[in-house]
Amino acid sequence: MKNKWYRIIVMTVSIMMAITVFMSCTDAPSASSDAVTEKPSSEATVASEAAASQTAEELTKVNVGMTPYSMYAIWAIAKDLGIDKEYGLDIELFDFAGTAQGAQACVRGDVDITASCVAEHLTSIVGAPNLVNFMPVGYFKGFFYVGRASDIEPWDDLVNEMGLDAAKEARRNEFKGKAFCIIPQRKSLILDTLAQVGLTEDDVTLVNFADDQKAATAFLAGEGDFYIGSLPQQRTLLKDEQFVNAGGSDILGPAGLWYDTMMTTDEYLNSNQDTALKLLAVFYSTVNEFDKNPDKVAEVAAAYLSKATGSDFAKDEWLEMQTKFDDFQSLEEAQAGFYNKTSDLYWGNSVQYQIDLQTADGTLPAGVSGEQYYGGSEKLFNALLANQQLVDQINSHK
Repeated sequence: MKNKWYRIIVMTVSIMMAITVFMSCTDAPSASSDAVTEKPSSEATVASEAAASQTAEELTKVNVGMTPYSMYAIWAIAKDLGIDKEYGLDIELFDFAGTAQGAQACVRGDVDITASCVAEHLTSIVGAPNLVNFMPVGYFKGFFYVGRASDIEPWDDLVNEMGLDAAKEARRNEFKGKAFCIIPQRKSLILDTLAQVGLTEDDVTLVNFADDQKAATAFLAGEGDFYIGSLPQQRTLLKDEQFVNAGGSDILGPAGLWYDTMMTTDEYLNSNQDTALKLLAVFYSTVNEFDKNPDKVAEVAAAYLSKATGSDFAKDEWLEMQTKFDDFQSLEEAQAGFYNKTSDLYWGNSVQYQIDLQTADGTLPAGVSGEQYYGGSEKLFNALLANQQLVDQINSHK
């Protein structure tokens, strides 16, 4: 009996093993080349997707507000060249018609930093005192008055005829009783020009518009005697023979010290210093790329501005603007000028001038401090200089 049960058990085990082997052979893939490569290929795809997902998660998104002026195209260049991702950032660009719209978006938190300038930044803080400077973009030298050829002599002809000093006084006095098509932020340029010969706001008419393009369009249509605003609009007007350059930096006075900047909120600056430092590094790396190969980056800038302005923006035109009328601030130039207390180009000089001017005309309340709105960006810049790793990475783009 014992042997009988033994034989039954052995037979049962043998049958089960046979069934297992048969099922294994039936389910297994064939040994073709497709079967051999299918599994590794699937694993590689999964690994690749996982890596891409991880990379996307590691990038910090930064929303950058732009206005349609040549200097701010530097951020479009940084994005196109992938310099933002080199520093672990993912820049997304948001276009605004002017500084005011960008400032509102920044306060709402829709963008992290946005295009500005010293005068327009200070105007914005009246309604949004938490807006602070983030960094300088460039030193702008392109403001000039556009007049009508039928009414006023071109500036160069006047200088050749009278000499520079006499031409300055004559042209400033010619502005008495005239009307200017502008946005409110250009008011300081006009008042400063008038002040050189003892004239005031009461001696002229300021016709204000929502943005530079609207002001230029109205001037083109016959409104006002002069226009002063964005460089693209000024240059476009001069392509028409009925308009002339009536004078620029020679007659502007101290208000001609004009910096293009980016602004942010103090909350963002205080809570995101690591990201802010990397964003500065992205900018200065991109400036180095521009200095190294301007033709290459000009293609990107021209394409961006053509889309942003809805017009055909030529590469050579952008290059002329950024070399003749504007100067991107490299790391070294910002250190030697904008953030150098002993330099005539120090931010405090321009900021204090605008504060005094806007306080005097009632735009700003008394007691506004430049340090409150620009001191944080100076500390951030010094922190960047102290970060040798980021400085070396910036210099690697030279």
